[in-house]
Amino acid sequence: MIYILGSISAGKTSLTRLLSEDMGTPAYYEDVEGNGMIANLLDKFYKAGVDSRKRTGAILQIAFLTARYQQLKKAVMQENAVMDSSLESAFIMASQLHKNGEIDDVDFNIYVTLSQEMQSNVNGSPWNGAPDLAVYLRIDPEHEIEEIQSRGREMEDIRQKPELVDYYHRVNQAYRDWSKGYTRSSLITIDREDYDFVNNFSDRSEVFNIIEKKLVDLGKLSPRRFEEIKANRQLSLVG
Repeated sequence: MIYILGSISAGKTSLTRLLSEDMGTPAYYEDVEGNGMIANLLDKFYKAGVDSRKRTGAILQIAFLTARYQQLKKAVMQENAVMDSSLESAFIMASQLHKNGEIDDVDFNIYVTLSQEMQSNVNGSPWNGAPDLAVYLRIDPEHEIEEIQSRGREMEDIRQKPELVDYYHRVNQAYRDWSKGYTRSSLITIDREDYDFVNNFSDRSEVFNIIEKKLVDLGKLSPRRFEEIKANRQLSLVG
């Protein structure tokens, strides 16, 4: 299982889709717009800045946690499933809200208990509770804001809510801090300032090679299959 992690609009969904297509493996997405429960809560979360984050932060994170757990139960049974959301990313977001007083101690303790129960329910064969590989997409804070604006979600728009800039920077820092202390599995960091894997095929191919070579080293992808994937990638470019 491969976790793709990063702050808001770092490119998680794009890399999940592209990588899973390249390897021919299942993909799981954080379907914000397709999941009505989360979409409605997220709109409330952004609506009134700090006040609305305090009112809805805990229940929103529990909703995200539930959706990610439902996906995880399926993904653990599949080989090299790629996930752009996970219990790991859920905990990073909930923790930074708690750290900044937008989820209180009582609600956070409930959240942690639920998270631990969900984790324990899927631990064991065939899964040890950690991904085979975590891929962290590091992005410059200002570049991140450009990406957030470009996807055109009204609730995220800093032109209407300039105070969101501080929130976005805070989330970006939370992921940077997490990446420095993460030890639960192998971790690859892909710097979005160096690789435009969305628009540049050469960058994309290099990122794929970095990730897939690591999977070979971890025994999760055979060398022969790796060579086949690279050959198919070149054929698709020619075609």
